[in-house]
Amino acid sequence: MTTVDAAEESPVHLDSARGWVTACGAAIVVMAGFGTIYSFTAFANDMAEEFDTGLGPISIVFGITVFLYFGSALLSGRLYDRFGIVPLLIVGGVLFVGGLVATSYVSVLWHGYVLYGVGLGFGGGLFNAPLFALVALWFAKHRAMAQGIVATGSGLGTMIYVPFAQRLLAEYGWRLGMRWLAVIAVVILLFGLAVIRQPPRVQMGSPRRHLSLVLRTAAFWQMGTSGIFFTIAVIGTIGLIIPFSIDDGVEELAAGWLVFAVGLSSIVGRLALTSLARPLGSVRLLKIAFSGLPVAYTIWFITTRVDAPGTKYVLLVVFASVLGVSYGGFVALLGDVTAHLFGLASIGAVVGIFFFFSGTGALIGPPLLGFTHDASGGVGVPILMVGVIALAGVLVLLPMTRHPLALPTYIGPGGPPPTLAAPAAGAPRPLAPVRLPGTAPAPAAAGVAASAAARTVQRLPVTAGATAPSPAPTAIPAVPRVRPLDDGLVAAMSQPRSAALQDAPPEVFWPVADEAVSSNGQS
Repeated sequence: MTTVDAAEESPVHLDSARGWVTACGAAIVVMAGFGTIYSFTAFANDMAEEFDTGLGPISIVFGITVFLYFGSALLSGRLYDRFGIVPLLIVGGVLFVGGLVATSYVSVLWHGYVLYGVGLGFGGGLFNAPLFALVALWFAKHRAMAQGIVATGSGLGTMIYVPFAQRLLAEYGWRLGMRWLAVIAVVILLFGLAVIRQPPRVQMGSPRRHLSLVLRTAAFWQMGTSGIFFTIAVIGTIGLIIPFSIDDGVEELAAGWLVFAVGLSSIVGRLALTSLARPLGSVRLLKIAFSGLPVAYTIWFITTRVDAPGTKYVLLVVFASVLGVSYGGFVALLGDVTAHLFGLASIGAVVGIFFFFSGTGALIGPPLLGFTHDASGGVGVPILMVGVIALAGVLVLLPMTRHPLALPTYIGPGGPPPTLAAPAAGAPRPLAPVRLPGTAPAPAAAGVAASAAARTVQRLPVTAGATAPSPAPTAIPAVPRVRPLDDGLVAAMSQPRSAALQDAPPEVFWPVADEAVSSNGQS
């Protein structure tokens, strides 16, 4: 058996033109989903006046919607793994548009909780997270950049839809404005169905078993917990930035442009950080992106102590820009970090759980900021509170490993693991390299040499009293090349694992071509 080339190890659909078209189509659908939901911030004040309530009760509508938008991924991720993207786009699109139209006719606020929340939140969530998982399966070498393009959709939605919704509000009021947004959503969803394609299915081991192993890792819970803190801060801010700014003395139109600044800078953050993912590592950049949030909220808190209108607004633009870069970079890198740490097996379910964590934070964030604003009578206390929450999320995420986790299921993008040729009859199984307890992991070159040497070792038969030299070892057929044991992988494999996994040979850990796995900045 000859060594398999890298080109033969990876399916031909990876990093193809069809994949880039799908990524761009997914970005446009994501733009419509996020943009429509985030446009609620433009309607919030008028809805509060019409229903004669404060920002707290109104913010619950937004909180429920975003919670279901992210949280429904717990279900939609599993549905995607089983049925693909098309049924989810159709069913989710009908619920999304229907909820938007139905909300425009509500006469009681709690009806909006149900119609806007379930329609836009649950309906949009049926296709939102699966689009990120789908694009990850189309790419290997350029996965981070492709994920950045999809995530750019939410930035475009924030940048374009909120000012557009303000214009609709001024011209038609919030009810007719929502109906116009429904018409736009129909057009974009039909376009998405025309251009988005499901990638060829590749066997990658047992998704259910792999998911159970992912749930036992510390990295999974670090990402999930930090994601809750992240969305409490960011979604709460996006939902109430216009009312908060108006309350702080900023004109309504100028407050709307702050949301535009968040969206524009988030696009810059998405594209800039994902373009650096290969040389610097997506995990490292994810931590850097999150670390920008406490800085942003510090600037926002300072603006509440500034009286000069010009200086205040300049600082608010700086705050919105830093917030956007941090928010955009974190969202864009999340998919690539998930694939890098945990692999592609059951990626729909894994991404779905992370979106559920984000939804939990989104449910908490807007009402927390809204009711705190109503109770304190100003914006200073809620801004300070959300800054502390963001800092807590950074502290949770910083210790997370940068190396792929050594999970004993095949999780690479290159199809099923290479099949070892059966040795000649009667020939014993070659020994796998073993690291003795208490010894340090071998360096990269030594690890590769030891692995190769171990495959040539044979147990030779010994006959009692024999004086003749032992027979020559039986030749072992060549085996397909697997990923070399570089320093980062050796470190990952040396992490503590359960006793049942200690004897797993190296071939079960990420057996894919070098180019199909990002180094993630490992030196």
